[in-house]
Amino acid sequence: MHCFIRFQTIPVDRIVNQGNNESVKIPRQVMINAGFLSASKESRRSVEFLNPEWQARMAVRLDYNYMLSRMIGTQSGLDESALEALGPALALAHHAIETRTGDGSEFLGFLDLPEQAPSELAAIQACADRLAALADTHVVLGIGGSYLGARAILEALFSPYRNELSRAQRNGRPRIYFEGNNLDTDVMHALLERLPTQGPVGIDDGFTQNVISKSGGTIETAVAFRLFRQRAEQVYGSAVRDVIVATTDAQLGNLKRLSDRAGYETFVIPDNVGGRFSILTPVGLLPAAIAGVDIRALVAGAHAMAIRCRSNKMFENPAYMYAALMHLSYQRGRNVSLMASWSKRLEYVGFWYDQLCAESLGKAEGGRIPIASVNSRDLHARGQQIQEGPRNTVVTNLVVERSAHAITVPDDRDDLDGLNYLTGWSLDQMQTGAMEGTRFAYAKDGRPSINLILPEINAYTLGQLFYLLEVATLTEGYLQGINPLDQPGVEAYKKFMFGNLGRPDMANYKAEFDARPQGLAHSVV
Repeated sequence: MHCFIRFQTIPVDRIVNQGNNESVKIPRQVMINAGFLSASKESRRSVEFLNPEWQARMAVRLDYNYMLSRMIGTQSGLDESALEALGPALALAHHAIETRTGDGSEFLGFLDLPEQAPSELAAIQACADRLAALADTHVVLGIGGSYLGARAILEALFSPYRNELSRAQRNGRPRIYFEGNNLDTDVMHALLERLPTQGPVGIDDGFTQNVISKSGGTIETAVAFRLFRQRAEQVYGSAVRDVIVATTDAQLGNLKRLSDRAGYETFVIPDNVGGRFSILTPVGLLPAAIAGVDIRALVAGAHAMAIRCRSNKMFENPAYMYAALMHLSYQRGRNVSLMASWSKRLEYVGFWYDQLCAESLGKAEGGRIPIASVNSRDLHARGQQIQEGPRNTVVTNLVVERSAHAITVPDDRDDLDGLNYLTGWSLDQMQTGAMEGTRFAYAKDGRPSINLILPEINAYTLGQLFYLLEVATLTEGYLQGINPLDQPGVEAYKKFMFGNLGRPDMANYKAEFDARPQGLAHSVV
């Protein structure tokens, strides 16, 4: 049995004739009219994600060798027979997904996002270009799924020091700042202090903002928006409507009402897409486009993975295989999952997945506990626990085969640091050696791990990764027997929070809170 998921690349510029399963070349002019290609040579060079050979080289792969008993031992590893025995349960999950009849099916719209029309992407891009031309600072206000996806995209695709670069070095795109994801006074003050307090302002000292909230009632984002909106009104006066965009519900909610009254440009979060699954909606795509990401490539990557995830065969569908492996491991007592990013650029992908997994699967007193880390940095802390701590963890390594740049260790004549044995080694080679050595050390002691392999980090591979993990999480939830698309526990804490803050319709929760058992003074050290 092969332990890599195989794939078939279907080029974006081909369609499949359902009658005889033959691919048909789409005329180039049709692709131009649809928005996938431009007549200019420069634009044609920028859409390499349409090249079938390039698509094949960029396919994300799943290596699960070190999950299996023949590699890590029968006490710790999974037998292939266990995977095959899960077939009937997986078939039920596949049917629920394909027919949209499973629990939470009203929120399965994320499955269709790779098919969104080029005109929708063009509208997002037009707004992004408009905002980028207005000011050199852009503030994104959102929390949870309204923030983590966009942050993950930007952290992965740009320099960690992007905001320190000149506007020319940023290709004319603005600095990006994220707020509205906490109630931290000092951090909020620090960003407000960077913004002007009065007009007129030019591109260099001006700012735009995008507030993201489906309901408009999420307290962290709503309060931040009031603060940043009033600052924008103070600076821009009657022109404020040009510098604020809202991404929200199509018809309902406080933010929608406020935006309609003020005349802000708005984008819709579809009713059938939950926040943590919204990265391929304007929630994730608009901030990415403002920063300069080719959002067409991001969606094309998701589309390529969607094709692979349509298969009902576990050994061909990487999302189903990942879900099966994690589900079987959880059943065997491995209730902690560590996503270890072997690139600091992918750290926020780990944070994004942390929310996706925890909020989807943490139900009915069950579900695995996700943790995010970066290696080799965190091997100097968490590595000890994984190697010799409780046997309750599965490690998912996010592995990047090729970095965007090359750095090699130079020779030193005196070799006082004793590193000349590494002369000529690249940091990529050293990172790979560390990853492979760590994985083998885990395997030798019966500690399971999976590798999710990205040939390189680009918008196309990220689109594949996001979609794979979304489908895997949905499938794992169905295998677990819960609704992976709701979040009743989140709603529970909000009721008491709003009660404590004096919201009139939550007064009964405030009364219940005030009647809670009181702690004793001697129980505080």
